[in-house]
Amino acid sequence: MRYQQLVTHVIDLIKSYNPIILTPDSHCEQYIQENCKKLFDTEIMFLKQVFSGVQRYEEFLKILTKTMFTLLSSTTNRNDATLYHIFSYLILFRLDELPYNEFKKMVNEQDPVKMNVLLQFLFDIDKITTHIKPLWNDIYDPQYIQETVIGGLEQHFPMMKDLLSSLSSRATGKQSELVQEDERPESATKKQPTKTMPFKLSETKKKPEPPPPPKPELYKSKPVPSNLNKKTLQQIEEDNKLRFEQSKKKVQETYKDAKQFEFKTDLRPNNYETVKKEVEDTLNQQLQFNMKIAKPAPVDLETAEIKLNAAAILREEMLLKKKQEIERERVKNLEVNLRDSGEFEEWKRQQEEEEQIARMEHQQQKKIEMELAREAAMRAQEEKFKENRILAEKMKVEAVERLKERQELQQEQVEYKKQLIEQIMEAEKKVYLQVEKVQEKNKQMAEDQKLEMARMLELKRQEDEQIRIKREELIKQIRELERQPIKRTKGYDPTETMGYGLLEEMSLAELRDRLEIVKAERKAEEEDKRKEIVTQKDEYLSSMQRKVQEIKAHRQAESQQKDMEREAKRMKKQKEEELRKRIREEQLLQVQNKISSKKQVKSAEEQRIAAEVRETKLRQQYMNANKAMVEMKAWKSQQDGLEREIKNRQNEKLIVQEGVESVNLRERKILAEQAKRLVKAKVDFNQAYDHELKTAYQMNDQLHLDEAENRTKMHNIQREWKEEHTKNMITRDEYKQKISEISLKNSKKKLQNIKQEFSRQIEQLPSAQYS
Repeated sequence: MRYQQLVTHVIDLIKSYNPIILTPDSHCEQYIQENCKKLFDTEIMFLKQVFSGVQRYEEFLKILTKTMFTLLSSTTNRNDATLYHIFSYLILFRLDELPYNEFKKMVNEQDPVKMNVLLQFLFDIDKITTHIKPLWNDIYDPQYIQETVIGGLEQHFPMMKDLLSSLSSRATGKQSELVQEDERPESATKKQPTKTMPFKLSETKKKPEPPPPPKPELYKSKPVPSNLNKKTLQQIEEDNKLRFEQSKKKVQETYKDAKQFEFKTDLRPNNYETVKKEVEDTLNQQLQFNMKIAKPAPVDLETAEIKLNAAAILREEMLLKKKQEIERERVKNLEVNLRDSGEFEEWKRQQEEEEQIARMEHQQQKKIEMELAREAAMRAQEEKFKENRILAEKMKVEAVERLKERQELQQEQVEYKKQLIEQIMEAEKKVYLQVEKVQEKNKQMAEDQKLEMARMLELKRQEDEQIRIKREELIKQIRELERQPIKRTKGYDPTETMGYGLLEEMSLAELRDRLEIVKAERKAEEEDKRKEIVTQKDEYLSSMQRKVQEIKAHRQAESQQKDMEREAKRMKKQKEEELRKRIREEQLLQVQNKISSKKQVKSAEEQRIAAEVRETKLRQQYMNANKAMVEMKAWKSQQDGLEREIKNRQNEKLIVQEGVESVNLRERKILAEQAKRLVKAKVDFNQAYDHELKTAYQMNDQLHLDEAENRTKMHNIQREWKEEHTKNMITRDEYKQKISEISLKNSKKKLQNIKQEFSRQIEQLPSAQYS
């Protein structure tokens, strides 16, 4: 079996799979049909089972390869993840079903370095138990992992020893450490084998920790404009209407003197001017804008019937079938489930409206909560910064301790390596004796092979001599037969076959009879085909008429339904506008009430303080003067206070009125400037657009002229070549040209007869209104 090709196909099959586009079975069948036509049934079954198994245990295998790439990053490549998934699946789940010799051939055909890394890692039970088993326990049963997966690896390890050894020797030139540890005796007298140790490379310095992020600046919101609540919603709507009327008049004045298109038909003599004057007089009488009640638009308008062609009819029919299918599914669902979604949709719509109202009312509260959350986040960030600083100091102390431990461990490893070097040098002295014995054995085997080869060559020479003698005798017999004369002439009979032994061989007479039969059959088939075409055309016209009637009925019903939906949508929109207006007014009133309540509390507090001050002054005056003078002074102070309060109120009202007028004046200025900018931008845009359009038209005309010239030139060249070619063909074979002209003339005449017959059949139909 071609294991290398099979593994390559499995890798391509897994990498090209996209779960969004196809299912696993569909993708597998499509890939096999396109790329695996030369494979046997057993090989195709192998592809399907491995692909489905890898997809089933994808998460399980990803944990294994991810851990292997992390632990063995220097000897593995992440691009080989799919190859590792395939062989890991075969070893962990399907090794009991595969013959060991076939699996060994499959592994040996791959890269020995990659296979050695994978098998050494898989059969290292300590690493699997330490690093991968806890991750597997998160997604599978721990008992299944311990007994089936890890137990299976321990069970197959004795059988895989020779494969591990051969892979290790091919990849690294050394024996596998797992096999050495398993075969090593318990006594300490035997010398330990050499173990490969990693190079003592300098560790890369860690990147410095990034500086702490700067504290976010507090956003200071601007105060609420004083003129925000000066205008009502009614005033804003009136201003919008006024601006709309002004812009409308301006546009009408702009396009008042626009030039109309001039047609050649206007130059013909007619009574157009008279009719035009009468129509304009009638319209001028009707279009009187000073009328109190305008003429309403017509309500019942007759819809114009649109004539459809065949493509439009088929398109409308397809849309109608889709809508009918949707309605049929809805009715079927209603019959099966005994419920309709109409009530649920109504309830859903009501809930959405209530949620929208609650959301609009909840916005103001969210703003306050966001501000409080921002302050809490700032405090949490400061606390986190302190914790990180303490943790960094702690990590520095731990790093110093780990550095000391690493230095002690390196010193122990150096001592151990020195001992191993001494043991290896002693073992090399005993190797030379074994080498001499093996060389003597090889010499004896080479001499035996030479004697055997000489014997085989002698036997081969004798067999070749016998074959040569037989061949010479056969050649002599064939030459004797060829010298005898053979009579080769034969008379011609048109009813007799040639006797070449070909399939469907026949005589000339039989050939002529069959040609006549075929001509008659073709003529009968042509007549049947013509009758079938006429029948199909009649059925097509009748089906088109029936479809048009169905489309008209469907359009009428759909137009009525759309009118009802538009009315419902208009009412819904009107209700939403009223709801938004009411909620906004309520929010404005609440804000105004809060502001006024705060002002009242503040003014009451000020009045209380002022009253206390006045009482204190009066008390002092009563103590220093008589009662009459104090009362007179108190009454006078009260009168002065009332006058002062009246003046203050009047001044405040004047200030408020002046602010309102200044805001209105500023708003009118802003609107005027904005209108000027819009007009200027529109004029600039129109000028630029006209310039670009003119340039494009010029370029288009030039391009069309060039293209026409090129087309004319190519047409002339092709016509000249065709004429010359036709003349050459006529001069070469005049008989063939004459036959072509006759056949062309007959075909044109036949086509003309068919068209006349078809037009006569169309005229005989009752109503052929649609093509």
